[in-house]
Amino acid sequence: MIELLVALVLVLVVIILVLVLKFPLKKISKDDIKDAFATCWKELGIDQDIGAIKEKAQDITRAAQSLQDLFKVTRGRGEYGEFQLEQILKDLLPPQYVHIRERIPRIGKIPDAHISTPQGILCIDSKFPLENYRRMIETADPTQKENYKVAFRRDVQEQIDKIKEDYVKPEEGTTPFAFGFIPSEAVYQYLTECETELVAKAAKEGVLLVSPATLAVNLNLLSIGLKAVEISEKAEEIQKNLKGLESALRELEDVWNTLYSHIKNSYNKAGEVNNKYTNLKLAFQKIAETREEKK
Repeated sequence: MIELLVALVLVLVVIILVLVLKFPLKKISKDDIKDAFATCWKELGIDQDIGAIKEKAQDITRAAQSLQDLFKVTRGRGEYGEFQLEQILKDLLPPQYVHIRERIPRIGKIPDAHISTPQGILCIDSKFPLENYRRMIETADPTQKENYKVAFRRDVQEQIDKIKEDYVKPEEGTTPFAFGFIPSEAVYQYLTECETELVAKAAKEGVLLVSPATLAVNLNLLSIGLKAVEISEKAEEIQKNLKGLESALRELEDVWNTLYSHIKNSYNKAGEVNNKYTNLKLAFQKIAETREEKK
């Protein structure tokens, strides 16, 4: 918008220079220039463009203020983080593994989200400790900046302790670690660059701090693992079915061998009976022939 306004002003300046060069300076008064400027301003619709730009600028200001107010309110910021977390999970994982704000019976807690994995329940807590961080960034006083830095570190540590206490319980069916989701890349970057010891200590205690980008990377890896598990389970199921089929084939083979034996025996007996029948028939024929000769 600023570039457009500058371009319009430059157009006006060019028009005025053309007028000055076209007419002798003594014939052009200040009123003439003023009238020419006003006419050009109106005919080019610059007044309307500037009005529209002003209105859009006000809309942007209001939107920015609304967003700023959202992040100033802890509840609003928490809801935004939960919404962002939910969208990332639904975009990257199959729905049967994702649970949003559902109670986990064994631990009696309701995390912002949890994921069902073969290794246990992976809990995710969405927190955004921004107040002291924002004050630390905004203040120019070194003493206040250091005080806010210490307060922010304390806020993060308290949240890490809470996540560890509530959601890292392998003996109750969770995974050995949980995610602490920070919806702000700026806050996450500050922590990983300026509070490395805090982040590393949290990881050792089973609390992994993640941002939207790093959470997406972890979920992609998890998704691959879940698909591998599904393939493995299907392979095991197929193998079980094949074993069942193999057993059925053995049973069929046993039945067939028995039947074949009976058929073979019947065939042999049928041949034996046929031979005896033939011999008996020949004997009757000889007897009949003997009677005919006596007559």
